[in-house]
Amino acid sequence: MKTDPRYGYYPWWPEDGDDWLHPEDVELARQRLPSMRIYRRDGEQGPFVVLHYGAERLRVLRTLWKEVESEGFEIGDWVEVLSRGQRNTPRTGTIREMLWNVAGRGIRYQVQENDQPIAKLYSAEDLRHVDPPSGESEARLEPLPAD
Repeated sequence: MKTDPRYGYYPWWPEDGDDWLHPEDVELARQRLPSMRIYRRDGEQGPFVVLHYGAERLRVLRTLWKEVESEGFEIGDWVEVLSRGQRNTPRTGTIREMLWNVAGRGIRYQVQENDQPIAKLYSAEDLRHVDPPSGESEARLEPLPAD
């Protein structure tokens, strides 16, 4: 029975001490947790479950975390920000952060456009998956030949 991936966040430090962490991951965990970041749990490595946040990986023992439903987006996904009646500035970029919003009881996404983070956080309804741009399809303006 496959149970992963699952998604959740750590609003508190789950236990006293570091015994719930893989020894090689303690430093990163101390920098990142507690946090409202939404981690993806992807399988196990020995007694540890493996959590991903983009390229970052943490290995933890099964601990209490706040599990949330996936909305179909991941860090690094290419998305289009939809206008939604001119509430948003339309743009295309990648998901940089996934954060739990307690008041809204949902995930909020930070998008980056041209490697620059956009301050506004978006809900899943504001976003649509798009294919990443390919270098071959970029339009180029060629100089006009001299007469």
